[in-house]
Amino acid sequence: MIVIDGMWATVGGTNLDNRSFAMNEELNVIVYDRDVGRQFDEIFAADLRHARRMTYEEWRHRGVRARLFELVVAPIGDLL
Repeated sequence: MIVIDGMWATVGGTNLDNRSFAMNEELNVIVYDRDVGRQFDEIFAADLRHARRMTYEEWRHRGVRARLFELVVAPIGDLL
């Protein structure tokens, strides 16, 4: 989801990479409407209230389980 100037909004599954544009069947909806932009801003603000900031130090000291998961998915990372 992206909101620009509270008026131009887009939401969808498209990643901004060549594979998404050329091969994947993904799409976004683009809306130019102040009410929709406001609603998207509210949704994002609600998401932030449930988020937790992670520092670089916390990430460096992540557990063995997280590190093993990263190793397992690394070979297919471009497909995720």
